[in-house]
Amino acid sequence: MSSASTNSKKRANLCVPYVPIEIKSREDVSSMISSTLPMVAMFLRNKLIGWSALLVTIQSWLNESEASNKDATQPGWLKVLMSFVGLLVCYMDLVVPARVIGGGSFTGSGSSTAVTTRLSMAPRATSA
Repeated sequence: MSSASTNSKKRANLCVPYVPIEIKSREDVSSMISSTLPMVAMFLRNKLIGWSALLVTIQSWLNESEASNKDATQPGWLKVLMSFVGLLVCYMDLVVPARVIGGGSFTGSGSSTAVTTRLSMAPRATSA
């Protein structure tokens, strides 16, 4: 055994000591969630995700500390405003209703080929 340790080809000056990686604090994770949930609510137009995004964002804004304010890329009030806009997008159907373009009335059987679109995106239908 002693001969194996003396014939070692490892050089001591090339050894790098292990330095553990710092784990991100929980504030970083909550900040990421509070900034991405409003966008998810906008894309999916899901009211439950919109309300939860607003509540999580307000909670993370109230839990901010002075140290996290210095490192933050966005202020907390801007994240709350973004989640509020995401919630408004979820309820946009109440203000700008969708209209049916194409084949007739909807019977509810699921066999209708009508396409539902927004008024602002729908082309004008001309009757001949």
